[in-house]
Amino acid sequence: MKNLFNFLLVISIVFLGSCTFNGQDGAPGPRGPQGPQGPAGQDGMDGQEAFVFEYADLTFSAANGYSQLLEFPGDFQMLESDKVLVYFLYDYIEADDLDVWRALPQTEFTDFGTLVYNYDFTIFDVNLFLDANFDLNLLGASYTDNWIARVVVVPGQFTNGRTEAPVDYSDYNAVMEYYNLSDQNIIKLK
Repeated sequence: MKNLFNFLLVISIVFLGSCTFNGQDGAPGPRGPQGPQGPAGQDGMDGQEAFVFEYADLTFSAANGYSQLLEFPGDFQMLESDKVLVYFLYDYIEADDLDVWRALPQTEFTDFGTLVYNYDFTIFDVNLFLDANFDLNLLGASYTDNWIARVVVVPGQFTNGRTEAPVDYSDYNAVMEYYNLSDQNIIKLK
Protein backbone atom coordinates (compact mmCIF):
# COMPACT_ATOMS: atom_id res chain seq x y z
CA MET A 1 0.00 0.00 0.00
CA LYS A 2 2.83 2.30 0.84
CA ASN A 3 4.41 1.68 -2.56
CA LEU A 4 1.10 2.35 -4.30
CA PHE A 5 0.73 5.65 -2.44
CA ASN A 6 4.29 6.73 -3.38
CA PHE A 7 3.69 5.70 -6.99
CA LEU A 8 0.45 7.75 -7.20
CA LEU A 9 2.17 10.73 -5.55
CA VAL A 10 5.00 10.71 -8.12
CA ILE A 11 2.54 10.34 -11.02
CA SER A 12 0.45 13.24 -9.66
CA ILE A 13 3.48 15.55 -9.35
CA VAL A 14 4.66 14.71 -12.87
CA PHE A 15 1.15 15.15 -14.26
CA LEU A 16 0.51 18.52 -12.53
CA GLY A 17 3.97 19.82 -13.49
CA SER A 18 3.33 19.13 -17.17
CA CYS A 19 -0.15 20.71 -17.27
CA THR A 20 -0.68 24.03 -19.06
CA PHE A 21 -2.92 26.69 -17.59
CA ASN A 22 -5.82 27.90 -19.62
CA GLY A 23 -4.39 26.15 -22.65
CA GLN A 24 -1.85 29.00 -23.06
CA ASP A 25 1.34 27.62 -21.54
CA GLY A 26 1.12 29.74 -18.36
CA ALA A 27 -0.03 33.00 -20.00
CA PRO A 28 -2.46 35.10 -17.95
CA GLY A 29 -6.17 34.78 -18.53
CA PRO A 30 -8.53 37.46 -19.83
CA ARG A 31 -8.73 40.82 -18.07
CA GLY A 32 -11.27 40.99 -15.26
CA PRO A 33 -13.94 43.65 -14.78
CA GLN A 34 -13.02 47.22 -13.75
CA GLY A 35 -12.87 47.69 -9.98
CA PRO A 36 -14.71 50.44 -8.09
CA GLN A 37 -13.48 54.06 -8.24
CA GLY A 38 -11.07 54.92 -5.42
CA PRO A 39 -11.54 57.86 -3.06
CA ALA A 40 -10.72 61.37 -4.31
CA GLY A 41 -7.18 62.57 -3.59
CA GLN A 42 -6.23 65.74 -1.78
CA ASP A 43 -6.51 68.99 -3.69
CA GLY A 44 -3.21 70.08 -5.20
CA MET A 45 -2.02 73.62 -5.73
CA ASP A 46 -3.88 75.07 -8.68
CA GLY A 47 -2.47 77.27 -11.34
CA GLN A 48 0.80 79.04 -11.18
CA GLU A 49 4.03 77.07 -11.49
CA ALA A 50 6.40 79.98 -12.17
CA PHE A 51 6.69 83.06 -9.97
CA VAL A 52 8.02 86.59 -10.48
CA PHE A 53 9.31 88.77 -7.65
CA GLU A 54 10.28 92.40 -8.19
CA TYR A 55 12.83 94.16 -6.00
CA ALA A 56 13.19 97.94 -6.45
CA ASP A 57 15.67 100.61 -5.39
CA LEU A 58 18.64 98.27 -5.19
CA THR A 59 21.96 99.99 -4.56
CA PHE A 60 25.39 98.38 -4.61
CA SER A 61 28.02 99.98 -2.39
CA ALA A 62 31.12 99.18 -0.37
CA ALA A 63 28.92 99.11 2.74
CA ASN A 64 27.02 96.08 1.44
CA GLY A 65 30.03 94.48 -0.25
CA TYR A 66 28.64 95.45 -3.65
CA SER A 67 25.95 92.82 -3.23
CA GLN A 68 22.26 92.61 -2.41
CA LEU A 69 20.58 89.67 -0.70
CA LEU A 70 17.01 89.29 -1.97
CA GLU A 71 14.97 87.01 0.27
CA PHE A 72 11.91 85.21 -0.98
CA PRO A 73 8.67 85.90 0.90
CA GLY A 74 8.14 83.71 3.97
CA ASP A 75 5.07 82.00 2.49
CA PHE A 76 6.89 81.04 -0.72
CA GLN A 77 8.39 77.58 -0.95
CA MET A 78 10.90 77.00 -3.72
CA LEU A 79 11.61 73.39 -4.67
CA GLU A 80 15.15 72.02 -4.93
CA SER A 81 14.55 71.34 -8.63
CA ASP A 82 13.39 74.91 -9.42
CA LYS A 83 15.61 77.32 -11.33
CA VAL A 84 16.07 81.06 -10.82
CA LEU A 85 16.44 83.68 -13.54
CA VAL A 86 17.28 87.31 -12.75
CA TYR A 87 16.64 90.32 -14.99
CA PHE A 88 17.66 93.98 -14.52
CA LEU A 89 15.61 96.86 -15.85
CA TYR A 90 18.24 98.42 -18.12
CA ASP A 91 16.27 101.03 -19.98
CA TYR A 92 12.85 102.47 -20.67
CA ILE A 93 11.78 103.50 -24.17
CA GLU A 94 9.27 106.26 -23.54
CA ALA A 95 8.04 106.55 -27.13
CA ASP A 96 6.92 102.90 -27.05
CA ASP A 97 6.20 102.73 -23.29
CA LEU A 98 8.54 99.75 -23.24
CA ASP A 99 10.76 98.38 -20.47
CA VAL A 100 14.08 96.88 -21.57
CA TRP A 101 15.10 93.90 -19.40
CA ARG A 102 18.46 92.15 -19.50
CA ALA A 103 19.20 88.72 -18.11
CA LEU A 104 22.02 88.27 -15.62
CA PRO A 105 24.89 87.70 -15.74
CA GLN A 106 25.47 90.91 -17.66
CA THR A 107 28.87 92.29 -18.63
CA GLU A 108 29.60 96.02 -18.93
CA PHE A 109 32.78 97.51 -20.35
CA THR A 110 33.57 100.68 -18.40
CA ASP A 111 36.41 103.19 -18.56
CA PHE A 112 37.96 101.33 -15.62
CA GLY A 113 37.67 97.79 -16.98
CA THR A 114 35.15 94.96 -17.12
CA LEU A 115 32.19 94.94 -14.73
CA VAL A 116 29.89 91.92 -14.31
CA TYR A 117 26.46 91.93 -12.67
CA ASN A 118 25.90 88.37 -11.49
CA TYR A 119 23.90 86.27 -9.03
CA ASP A 120 23.65 83.00 -7.18
CA PHE A 121 20.68 81.52 -5.37
CA THR A 122 19.41 79.10 -2.77
CA ILE A 123 15.87 77.91 -2.11
CA PHE A 124 15.55 80.86 0.32
CA ASP A 125 17.10 83.82 -1.49
CA VAL A 126 19.02 85.31 -4.39
CA ASN A 127 22.34 87.09 -3.95
CA LEU A 128 23.07 89.78 -6.55
CA PHE A 129 26.68 90.94 -6.72
CA LEU A 130 29.12 92.97 -8.75
CA ASP A 131 32.43 91.56 -9.92
CA ALA A 132 35.12 93.50 -11.73
CA ASN A 133 38.77 93.51 -12.70
CA PHE A 134 39.17 96.94 -11.04
CA ASP A 135 38.36 98.64 -7.73
CA LEU A 136 34.54 98.84 -7.51
CA ASN A 137 34.82 102.08 -5.51
CA LEU A 138 35.61 103.81 -8.82
CA LEU A 139 32.07 103.20 -10.11
CA GLY A 140 29.60 106.04 -10.34
CA ALA A 141 25.94 105.98 -9.35
CA SER A 142 24.80 105.05 -12.87
CA TYR A 143 26.40 101.63 -12.34
CA THR A 144 25.40 101.07 -8.71
CA ASP A 145 22.24 102.94 -7.71
CA ASN A 146 18.49 102.48 -8.08
CA TRP A 147 18.36 99.16 -9.89
CA ILE A 148 15.14 97.20 -10.33
CA ALA A 149 15.46 93.43 -10.48
CA ARG A 150 12.90 90.80 -11.35
CA VAL A 151 13.55 87.30 -10.08
CA VAL A 152 11.72 84.59 -11.99
CA VAL A 153 11.47 81.16 -10.36
CA VAL A 154 10.73 78.51 -12.96
CA PRO A 155 9.85 74.87 -12.30
CA GLY A 156 12.76 72.54 -12.93
CA GLN A 157 10.62 69.77 -14.42
CA PHE A 158 10.26 71.88 -17.57
CA THR A 159 14.01 72.11 -18.13
CA ASN A 160 15.57 68.96 -16.64
CA GLY A 161 16.84 66.46 -19.18
CA ARG A 162 16.13 68.60 -22.24
CA THR A 163 18.83 69.20 -24.79
CA GLU A 164 17.12 72.30 -26.18
CA ALA A 165 15.63 75.06 -24.06
CA PRO A 166 11.89 75.45 -24.67
CA VAL A 167 12.30 79.24 -24.52
CA ASP A 168 15.07 81.84 -24.85
CA TYR A 169 15.79 82.45 -21.15
CA SER A 170 17.75 85.61 -21.96
CA ASP A 171 14.49 87.19 -23.19
CA TYR A 172 12.40 88.30 -20.20
CA ASN A 173 9.24 88.78 -22.27
CA ALA A 174 9.58 85.33 -23.88
CA VAL A 175 9.95 83.73 -20.44
CA MET A 176 6.89 85.56 -19.14
CA GLU A 177 4.86 84.41 -22.14
CA TYR A 178 6.11 80.81 -22.03
CA TYR A 179 5.15 80.40 -18.36
CA ASN A 180 1.85 82.26 -18.88
CA LEU A 181 2.82 85.12 -16.55
CA SER A 182 1.64 88.72 -16.76
CA ASP A 183 2.16 91.94 -14.84
CA GLN A 184 -0.63 90.81 -12.48
CA ASN A 185 1.58 87.87 -11.39
CA ILE A 186 4.49 90.09 -10.29
CA ILE A 187 4.94 90.14 -6.53
CA LYS A 188 6.59 93.44 -5.58
CA LEU A 189 8.92 93.30 -2.59
CA LYS A 190 11.20 95.79 -0.86
